Amino acid sequence: MRKFLLFGLLIFLSITALACDNSGTTTTSTTTTTTTITDTSSMTSTTDDVTFVTTTSADVSNVSVMGYSSNGSSLFEPNLSISDWDPSTSTVTNITVSENMTFQSFYGTGAAMTQSSAYVISQSPDRDEIIDYLFSENGLHIQLVRLTVGASDFVTSEVGHYTYDDTQGNVPDTELAHFSLEKDAQIISVLQDALEINPNIVFIAAPWSAPAWMKTSKSLYGGSLYSFYFDEYAAYLVRYLEEMDALGIHIKYLSVQNEPYHSAYDYPGMVWTTAQTITFIRDHLGPQIVASGLQTGVMIWDHNTVDNSGVLIDFPVKVLENESAASFINSVGVHCYSGNEYDMVDYLNYLHENNPEVEVFMTECTAITTYKAIESNMEWSIRRMYLEAYNRFASGTTYWNIVLDPEGTVHLGGCGNCTGLLSVPIDGSSGFVLEADGYITGHFNKDILSGSKKIYVKSSSTTLLSTGFVDEFGKITIVLFNDGAEKTTTVHWRDHTFTVTLPRNSLTTLYWNYSQEGN
Repeated sequence: MRKFLLFGLLIFLSITALACDNSGTTTTSTTTTTTTITDTSSMTSTTDDVTFVTTTSADVSNVSVMGYSSNGSSLFEPNLSISDWDPSTSTVTNITVSENMTFQSFYGTGAAMTQSSAYVISQSPDRDEIIDYLFSENGLHIQLVRLTVGASDFVTSEVGHYTYDDTQGNVPDTELAHFSLEKDAQIISVLQDALEINPNIVFIAAPWSAPAWMKTSKSLYGGSLYSFYFDEYAAYLVRYLEEMDALGIHIKYLSVQNEPYHSAYDYPGMVWTTAQTITFIRDHLGPQIVASGLQTGVMIWDHNTVDNSGVLIDFPVKVLENESAASFINSVGVHCYSGNEYDMVDYLNYLHENNPEVEVFMTECTAITTYKAIESNMEWSIRRMYLEAYNRFASGTTYWNIVLDPEGTVHLGGCGNCTGLLSVPIDGSSGFVLEADGYITGHFNKDILSGSKKIYVKSSSTTLLSTGFVDEFGKITIVLFNDGAEKTTTVHWRDHTFTVTLPRNSLTTLYWNYSQEGN
């Protein structure tokens, strides 16, 4: 461990030296190097290609720093106390920022547009205002949305549990003649309106179950996929991709299965082994996606970090050991429902050490209605699903339901007390309430474009967590979580510093725009 820390320190000192040109002139060069990194905030452990863009100290007098902060008593509060830039050489620095070192792409944060979410949005008299708030730059500016391929536990009782090819008496429909997205009508309508507001939304889709006639249980609940229906199920999933694409909804990541190690008795689910997953992707799903011409990658795992004994689950690493299957896989999904924040850190490090070329997403987590305290919920989620995850190569986060009613009652089986990013009444009244993870979502979306690169941001305080990004236009955004009393923090960038006062127990976003060609 000491050698990793020493190596990380040497890299940081090298970057600092590269960033300073004592002649006072501005020079720009680009090099690519290979180093060993696991935590991009402290730079310790696994091989990864990292791009260094060497830039010198420059005049930042015209670069304005802006930001906003949220905690239990305020939402996106813009009246922060931020000082002017100081060219001081003071060594008292709490946060160090360098865009000279870039890491993984970041696609934003968001949540799942379940059938329940679409229903709750659609029945509200404020439907259009809610969609605008969720997806516009004036609202949360959600850029990453997860979809259920068929039903999950979050459907209305009127719609019920379904797939897109359910047949009377489970009669096989190998030609998919009865395939229909009809029960997704509300979801599709909301998504199309969302895309009018933000056409750059990235979509992840995950099935809960194959049609019952394809399964060993002859039911949407439990069981596994018959191997002799692998080809038909691949065709079923590709048909979903094609029909959604024709509706203007392009799925960038298709998960093979939501929670393949979990089989519920009261909502759809299906169990997969690593061997089944390898065969299905290698011989059926992967080739059929390629043949379709769709630019969709395969996501695997989409489940928790550790088993009941606290042991890291090796499912995705084992699948990726098969090179033929791995050639179709571009991502791994991770859920929050087991272990603690340290297990999550260990798991993301484990995934990156074994497969640094594969993107990782935090694809599901939820708060519950019986525990809604903003500050404590923010801290819990930030450490497991957001800020700490991005420092360990995660490319985005999707919470569970994007919208639910205040008591989480619109569901059929499964979770009976889940919350959404927004709570919207279902009694015909107007309005909505932003929940804790809605606050966090806004902080990671409002000023960070999808496709931005994670950059080096380092905090010297254990009560101040930090991460940061740079977009293609030179806008640098850092997000800070102050897990303690109000404090004045010094931020160092390009031989200049500024100070900002962070409210107690707050999440703060700061941003400034500086390009190599000028302000």
